[in-house]
Amino acid sequence: MISGNQVVLRGLEREDLKLMHKWLNDEEVMGWARSQPDNIAPMESIEKDFEQDLKGENPQRRTFIVVEKKTGKAIGWASIRWWRLYSTTGDIGLVIADKEFRGKGLGTEATRLLVNLAFNQMNMHKVELFTRTDNKAALKAVKNCGFKLEGRFRETVYFNGEFRDGLAFGLLRSEYMRRSRTSDQ
Repeated sequence: MISGNQVVLRGLEREDLKLMHKWLNDEEVMGWARSQPDNIAPMESIEKDFEQDLKGENPQRRTFIVVEKKTGKAIGWASIRWWRLYSTTGDIGLVIADKEFRGKGLGTEATRLLVNLAFNQMNMHKVELFTRTDNKAALKAVKNCGFKLEGRFRETVYFNGEFRDGLAFGLLRSEYMRRSRTSDQ
């Protein structure tokens, strides 16, 4: 488990797949999580997709359940992915799926925990995060965690009948370390 002040990131367990099924079939949640209304996920495909994660054997991704500490309730999920074996760049993503827990800084803290994991445990050189231009929660989290805007993908996301821009953010290990030193003082 990776513990913060308000949330814990814990490994995905088989019993979590029911929650993942609920969340992955929620149109609003998937609109934020994947920037598209991809909300038709049969349980069998979810089980197949996460089988390696459940065993701790996925060579390209680690998936976590985000748990709110006070209540012990699972409120969302987070992941860190890398595209090649021995890659030094990780792509992070998360969603606070339980609407009751949004807007409380929990996503920002979960982002910080993922970044810390990437740099301090996985020896990554860079962490990336992609989001839509209208995802205010993600934009706040990347700002608070020190990410830099690296690019804008014009009209790359088609959602609810319109094209929207996507944004790419990055954070280098050197930036993270500099930021960590100044926040420790």
